Amino acid sequence: MRRGRRSQAGTVTAEVAILFPMLLATIMAGCWVAGVVISSIRCTDAARDVARAVARGETTATATSIGERAAPSGAQIEVTREGDDIHVVVRAVTEWPALPSVVPIEGRATVQAEPATEEQP
Repeated sequence: MRRGRRSQAGTVTAEVAILFPMLLATIMAGCWVAGVVISSIRCTDAARDVARAVARGETTATATSIGERAAPSGAQIEVTREGDDIHVVVRAVTEWPALPSVVPIEGRATVQAEPATEEQP
């Protein structure tokens, strides 16, 4: 019986040596995916904020500055109007630290401009 046990000596160490880096890589990938999802949500929220501000009558520059606070850093904000419709696209990229590739992220929002109200005395 002792001979069978001796042949398995160090097995746990070898298994841990293989599984630990794989577990660590899986956790890192999960955190990165969560970061991509959060950045996507931030782009969509920023697009909505900008669209609402423009619909209320704010200037495009003012609305864009509102969106820059909500968007991920380095995001680009594009505002276009088609009649009463206001279209906003917020684009950003997120990088994987270990790889030279980037993942493009985009958030969109479309709203109708609010009717202008005349001030009552």
